[in-house]
Amino acid sequence: MACLFLMYYTGYRIQQNRLYFLQMFRVVFIVPTGLGAAIGGYAGDAGIVARCFAGLADQFITHPNVVNAAMFNALPTNGLYVEGRALNDFFLQQRGFQPVTRANRIGLVIDKRCEPWLDIIANAVNATAVSTGCQIAGYTLTAEPLDLEITATAQGFSGSLDGFELLLDASRRCLAQGADALAVLTWMDLLDSVQIDTYWQGTGPDPIGALEALISHALVAELGVPVAHSPIFEPSVVNTRLDPRVAAEEIGTTYLPCILMGLSRAPRYVSYAESAFSLDGISAVIVPAGAEGGVPMLVAAERGIPVITVNENQTVLNVRLKDLGWQGEHLYMAENYWEAAGIVSALKQGIDPHLLRRPLAAPFKALLAGS
Repeated sequence: MACLFLMYYTGYRIQQNRLYFLQMFRVVFIVPTGLGAAIGGYAGDAGIVARCFAGLADQFITHPNVVNAAMFNALPTNGLYVEGRALNDFFLQQRGFQPVTRANRIGLVIDKRCEPWLDIIANAVNATAVSTGCQIAGYTLTAEPLDLEITATAQGFSGSLDGFELLLDASRRCLAQGADALAVLTWMDLLDSVQIDTYWQGTGPDPIGALEALISHALVAELGVPVAHSPIFEPSVVNTRLDPRVAAEEIGTTYLPCILMGLSRAPRYVSYAESAFSLDGISAVIVPAGAEGGVPMLVAAERGIPVITVNENQTVLNVRLKDLGWQGEHLYMAENYWEAAGIVSALKQGIDPHLLRRPLAAPFKALLAGS
């Protein structure tokens, strides 16, 4: 029985002594970090949208920004928690994924500037481990405090890290202790009150999002293991009512629980040849309209993988596939995630979504007219 269950779970089934391969319907769901997305640009506020699409998919692939919500993690049970750089590498056929059969052992890499708050960090780690069962391999401190900087730009914020080798060295020491995945904590109490208030009230992008992505992208590129970042701020009580999309960040003193829960079952990063699935196994890519210039969307457009853009999820960008010269019946524009769910449902059933609309598109009219 256990053998049969394993074979079914990995994509096969046995019926009347014959072995059948089951084609899995895989959805990639992206909300780019730090762009002020109306849905998913704050603190795990795309988590319920992720659950909706995961319910339509056999396997749901997303990145930490979508499901991380400080004390909560909204990763669906059929979800793969994949860092953004690793997801780009997969679409470039430079990296692949293998779902874990046991929980990852998570190592904590901590900016030395956070050392005065190690007890607070330990409490968050222990609480998460005891309540969820995640396994902790240990922690390392950087040899010196990291020098980080956040700068306002026309599109939002950018960030820089001076001394990446310090972070890389601490990460390697943590992996040597037996860690399979890394939770990286850096001191980011660098913002003025106006920058924070704009984000807290839901009227601007996350000021630290770009810098967080820079750190995790660089470590994944160098180390090839799952990485997620958690900022550390001086503990304080916020006595202000926040935008509901941000509120998850202000009910605890750290943002660690969400990344520990996500990293616990993040897939291992392997070579593309060893991957559990290839690009041919991706059934659809869903992304906010205007944020369509990333590697996954461009590769999907080139290969004819369905790309669904969602107009209601506005960001500070306006980069569209059609403006980049891409067109085709595999590119779908949905007004909102309700419509996008309908398109995904049709694709899963093998139905051309265009046939659900009226009037019929010109090519279909021509065929029906016999021309």
